[in-house]
Amino acid sequence: NFSNKRVNILKKIAWVLSSCCLGLFILWVFHAQLLTLYGQWFIVSDAQKGADAIICLSGDRQTRTPECLRLWKDEYAKRLFVTAEKPKSKEFEDLELSHLEFAKAVTKRMKLDAKWECLPSLSDGATSTFDEAEDALAFAQKEGWTHIVFVTDEFHTRRALLAFQKVFSGSDIKTQAAGATNEIFAVDNWWKSDRGIIAYFGETIKFPIYWLWDHEPKIVRND
Repeated sequence: NFSNKRVNILKKIAWVLSSCCLGLFILWVFHAQLLTLYGQWFIVSDAQKGADAIICLSGDRQTRTPECLRLWKDEYAKRLFVTAEKPKSKEFEDLELSHLEFAKAVTKRMKLDAKWECLPSLSDGATSTFDEAEDALAFAQKEGWTHIVFVTDEFHTRRALLAFQKVFSGSDIKTQAAGATNEIFAVDNWWKSDRGIIAYFGETIKFPIYWLWDHEPKIVRND
């Protein structure tokens, strides 16, 4: 009996090890396809024409600003906005272009006649997507908007849309997302770049937090 039990235990261990090895082999062979599918889940692109405004969220200005201008040129909306950011350092704030100044500079470089406006902040500048959504809601209600399109990086679209939908819940204002690409990594190779890994791993951690909370989480200070 003892011998039979020992044989059964060894068989189970061998089965578990074999299954693990098979799983690792499958992951190794199909890792590109699996990681691409994983990355695609974070991307939402549902922007439609006829919006009252296009809002450029703060973050990677070099990717988001041109995408906003492309949408404006394709007549998704006539008005362009940037969000008001909280300065990272008030002492050296004047040494870099503001979000609005940068957008105007890019517009000039692209030789377009688009006009930018700054979305008023309810506080001393936004520090999160929830803050930007709250700023957008307040201004949208004041202006009587019914439809907005916001622009952010592709990998950030699902979490950003979740934040906007939660904040705009009950307002009857349609919120849609448009994602900007970059020249460093894409959805089908993000794991080959340190920036891509940081971006998608960051969303992996942040999305569940945004899913659990209906406002800016207070677990960690964000001021």
